[in-house]
Amino acid sequence: MYEEELSAEEEQLLEKLRTVKERVEYILSRYPNTRNSDLYLTIIYLRKFTELGRYIKYIPYEVIKKYEGIFESIRRTRQKIQEEGRFLPTDPNTLRRRRKLSEKFRVVMPRL
Repeated sequence: MYEEELSAEEEQLLEKLRTVKERVEYILSRYPNTRNSDLYLTIIYLRKFTELGRYIKYIPYEVIKKYEGIFESIRRTRQKIQEEGRFLPTDPNTLRRRRKLSEKFRVVMPRL
């Protein structure tokens, strides 16, 4: 399914969608294949609602489907490497945020 150019009406609608939830609901309703692939959902979101959309051209769903799960695999692998103390974030705010989340996770997990 090739994504057509946006009409003026759709452009106005997209400008009204302010929250991530509103935007994701819109995408899920308009592009049924995004219901099956977080990767495809992410790409459509980036194309519609960020400046990256200027650089991300049409990618057929069949191609995207081949890479489903790759973002999560990459994230988990990065997380494991950094948990070993290697290749830590260069941004101190990112490091601080991840450490706080990790501490919260350790507190909550024993309760489960």
